[in-house]
Amino acid sequence: MSITALTNTKVTEIYRSSYINADLITAEGIFIIESKGHCSSKDFRGLFQEVGQHAKKYQVDKWFLDLQTFSASPEDIDWVVEEWIPKITKAIGCKHHIAFTFPENVIYQFGFSRRLNKLFPSGCLHIMPISDKVHAVRWLQECDQ
Repeated sequence: MSITALTNTKVTEIYRSSYINADLITAEGIFIIESKGHCSSKDFRGLFQEVGQHAKKYQVDKWFLDLQTFSASPEDIDWVVEEWIPKITKAIGCKHHIAFTFPENVIYQFGFSRRLNKLFPSGCLHIMPISDKVHAVRWLQECDQ
């Protein structure tokens, strides 16, 4: 099911590559990031640079990360955690809602969540592991209500 059908609203394509895509539901301030395998450093950093510009412009603080088939280099993961996230939180604030799917590898899942939680003050980061895109988008739509 497409995101447009899920939200009954306009979705803007932000970034497209062979391995990772990003869309923005502007009216609701929700980013949808979906991966399709191993993401090269060029695509990974390109995506986050583009997403960062739109996040600042539209003050986006809701994210759905469909990372079921995702992989990237450890250096790129370090870059997003150590550089990109601090810059984006400085620009738009520290309160974020993140719904995600991760690969079956539980160690990877918990490592990423733990690293994210260290970056945000208590009560600012709300992470929800959700296996279904429909439920993830609905949770994000309802999180401010």
